[in-house]
Amino acid sequence: MTKDNIHGSSLQRAIAAADAIDGKLRAFNHRPPDYPAVRNDSNDSNPGSALAGVPVAIKDLIDTADMPTTYGSKIFLGNRPDKDAWIVNRLREAGAVIFGKTVTTEFAWRDPGATVNPWNAAHSPGGSSSGSAAAVGAGIVDIALGTQTVGSIIRPASYCGAVGYKPTYGLIPTTGVHALAPTLDHLGFITSDFRWAAICHEIVVRGRAFGAAVSTDFAAGVKPRRIGVYRSSNWAQVEAEVQQNFDAVVRRLEAHGVECVEVGLGTDIRDMLALTNGVLAYEARKAIHDDIKDAGELAGPYTRELVARGAGISDADYAALIARVQQLRAGRDGLLDGLDAIMAITSPTTALKGLEKTGDASFCAPATLLGLPAVTTPSGVSMDFLPFGVQLIGRADDDLALLRTGQWLSTILPSLKGPAVAVPLA
Repeated sequence: MTKDNIHGSSLQRAIAAADAIDGKLRAFNHRPPDYPAVRNDSNDSNPGSALAGVPVAIKDLIDTADMPTTYGSKIFLGNRPDKDAWIVNRLREAGAVIFGKTVTTEFAWRDPGATVNPWNAAHSPGGSSSGSAAAVGAGIVDIALGTQTVGSIIRPASYCGAVGYKPTYGLIPTTGVHALAPTLDHLGFITSDFRWAAICHEIVVRGRAFGAAVSTDFAAGVKPRRIGVYRSSNWAQVEAEVQQNFDAVVRRLEAHGVECVEVGLGTDIRDMLALTNGVLAYEARKAIHDDIKDAGELAGPYTRELVARGAGISDADYAALIARVQQLRAGRDGLLDGLDAIMAITSPTTALKGLEKTGDASFCAPATLLGLPAVTTPSGVSMDFLPFGVQLIGRADDDLALLRTGQWLSTILPSLKGPAVAVPLA
C-alpha cells in the first residue's frame, strides 16, 4: 500500500470512528460535511509528507476560516474567523486534513463542555483540551491540537490515555489563538504515540522533513542516564494509587539502569501555583473582559469569577508577579544540570468522576510557569480502569531530545488496551 493510500485510509477510518462513537463521546462540536481529496505528494523529499492526508483535530480555541470557532462560549456561537491561525495554516501547508473542531472549556478556563472520558463516560476527560484528548484517546485521530496555560495539554492527555506534548514557551506562534494568559499560554499536541508528536515537532514547529530514516531512528528513543524525580511538598495530597504507579515507574527505570534522584525545582510548588494563579487572573481579565462585558449572562460561572478576581490585582502587584516569573525563567536551565529530564505525576488523581470539574493541574504548573517543554506518556491503569500518566520535563528549546526520552520510556512501560468507547456503542 502506498503512503497516499495509507493516509487516505486513515482519514476514512477517522470518519467512520467519529460517526460511530462521537454521539456518545462528544469530542467534536463541528465536523465538515465533506473532506478534501488526499493530496498525492507523499514522498520523503517533501518536508510535509509524513502529514499529507493525515486527519488532525483542532481545539475550538484556535481560529479556522472554514469552520466555526466558538472558544467554547455561547457568546461566540456561529463565529467564523477571517483567517486560519498560524498553526492551522502550517498544518494545511503540510497537507494535513483539518478534521474538525474539538470541544474546549470556555475560553480554555474551567467551565466544561459536553465531552466525556473515552475510558469511562461517567468521568471527566480533563480540560481545557477536553475534546482533543478524548478524540485521540478514543482512537478517532492520531493528532489533535491543544493549548496549555496551566495543565490543559498534559492533564487531559494523561486522563484519556494519550501522549501529550507541550513545547517550550514561545516555540509555536499563538497568532489566531484566543488568549487566556499570554505569559503562560502554550500551543501543543495530543497524539496517539510519540512518533506522531515528533512528526508534529519536526514538520509543524521546525519546518523540517520527517522521512523514513528519521522515523526508524526515532523508534527506539534515547535511554536517559539520570532522571530527576519530583514529588514536591504536595505529595501527601496525591491519591495513593497515583503515588504507587509513579513509584512503580521509578523502580522500572532503575531496573533498566537509569539513575533516579530526588530533586526540587528551587521554589516550592505552592509558591509556583500562587504565582501562576495571580498572573493568570490578571491577564485573563484583559483577554476576556471585552468578550463578556455585554453578554455576561451567557458566560459560565468560572469565567465570570476569573475575570472578577483579575480585577482585584493592581498593576503594581502584576508587575511584581511578572518580575518573579522572569527571575524563575532566567534560572530554569540550572534545574536540569546533570539530568536528562525531570519526572513528575500529571495530576494528583486519575480522571474525576462527573463532568463538573476538569481535575487538578497543580503538578503541570511548574513546567508551564518556567516555560520548559513537557510530555506525558501513559503508565498503566487504576483499579477503576482509568489511565495513569507520568510527565517528563526537559531543557528549554531541546524539545526533540525530550521527545526521544519520552519515546524510550514508553517502550518500557505497559501498553494500554483500548478504552471503552473506542468501539461502536449500542
